[in-house]
Amino acid sequence: MKHRLILLSTTLLGALALPALASDPHAHHKHHAPAAKDTKASTVKVRYDDSALLDQAGKSLKLKSEVMADRIVVLDFVFTTCTTICPVLTATMVRVQNELDAKAREDVRMVTITVDPARDTPARMKEYGDKMGVKPGWVWLTGPTGRVNEVLKGFGAYAPSFEDHPPLILVGDARSGQWTRFFGFADPKDVIAKVNELRAARGTATHAGHKH
Repeated sequence: MKHRLILLSTTLLGALALPALASDPHAHHKHHAPAAKDTKASTVKVRYDDSALLDQAGKSLKLKSEVMADRIVVLDFVFTTCTTICPVLTATMVRVQNELDAKAREDVRMVTITVDPARDTPARMKEYGDKMGVKPGWVWLTGPTGRVNEVLKGFGAYAPSFEDHPPLILVGDARSGQWTRFFGFADPKDVIAKVNELRAARGTATHAGHKH
């Protein structure tokens, strides 16, 4: 009898938990959101072609020749309805953008690619970016789902369920092909340090951030 009561209690608790999970589609996303101390940086290889995507103004841009070109790139991946890790990633990117001086902005291109292209229209991405304090010069990209998914795969950012996409920021030199992945919640200072390193390697500057 005791075992039957325990089994019944467990079943009831599970049933009560189901509505909560159903009402929070990001529950799995929250569970897997890494802490800042878990951030790992590693050298990675990426691939991308000249796929045509849409920016936040609805303009068609070719990824390789127009967005990346030969720039130094700081790139992340979010979706606009996310309320967990995506706002943190965007806030990190905003801080990086704010720390870049005028000269650095000539070399560095900030880019965000949606992981939910079926819902993230250019207008929604612009609205999201404006709310987060994004400044001009930051390109937000969306497009047909199949095309965007292939782009995401090339950067190692694709997940079958977009809500489970990996939290990462990529910093790379599109000219040299050198890329670093920050997995987790990166410190903006570490991202800027990598930007400085890539710019120094080009001989364009020794420091990309403001001095305080």
